Amino acid sequence: MAIEKPQLGGVVIDEGTSEAIKLLHDNKTAIISKFTADSMSQAPVEGIQKLQDAFDHFQPQVDVTHTTEDGGEVNETLNFTSVSAFSVKGMIEQSGFLQELKGKEDDYQTLIKRLMTNKVFQKLLADPAGKAAFVEALNAMIQELDDVDGE
Repeated sequence: MAIEKPQLGGVVIDEGTSEAIKLLHDNKTAIISKFTADSMSQAPVEGIQKLQDAFDHFQPQVDVTHTTEDGGEVNETLNFTSVSAFSVKGMIEQSGFLQELKGKEDDYQTLIKRLMTNKVFQKLLADPAGKAAFVEALNAMIQELDDVDGE
């Protein structure tokens, strides 16, 4: 309910204001998990004054299993020593598997950017026969690389 006439030091609060809850974007995932072993069975800890003190005391970590392109699994332990360790960058920095994926993504993005700004390539893709020849050449290169890997 809104305050009709604010008194000294009062604030008018609009009835239409929303609560301070920020919704996640559609392309984000919230992970809610237990990051310390047996944290509920521990006695209350006193003397923790700062957030960094809590990280130092509890040393949160989580074991994760990544699935590779060929269906294999890579097991890693992620340690959270600060709030920034929960960010995408923080997780990538401590995971060899995620660093490799990030490197591949960067390479692909660079290739896409170069191809999309290449006028000769754009003309090639505009011509159906040229596009078919290009796809055929790519498939031949893929086959050749597969043959070399098989030896």
